[in-house]
Amino acid sequence: MRYLMALALAVAVSTPAVASMELSDKYECGDCHKMDVKPGATRKKKEGPSYKEIAQEYKGKKGVEKQLVDSIKKGSKDVWAKKMGKKTEMDAEEDVTAKDADALVKWILSL
Repeated sequence: MRYLMALALAVAVSTPAVASMELSDKYECGDCHKMDVKPGATRKKKEGPSYKEIAQEYKGKKGVEKQLVDSIKKGSKDVWAKKMGKKTEMDAEEDVTAKDADALVKWILSL
């Protein structure tokens, strides 16, 4: 019985991360966002902040989930320019559903 409970808990804890990484792959978010970037690493022209950088910047801030969902759905411009030392722009990702955008944001903020 304990084994089954532990297994159920492990699945419950790991499933959102797996599902959200699958969403990242589905929508090709990894074309511009990596899981993490080493400090001082050279970035590609269209490379945005890593998921871990986003989490570090926004975790715990009020209203951030809606702000990040809006960035995914509507795009953003130069939000990260100062931190990245270059102009930044995220295209609107209209094909990402609101439900999937919300799941992606929750996953990123959990990192």
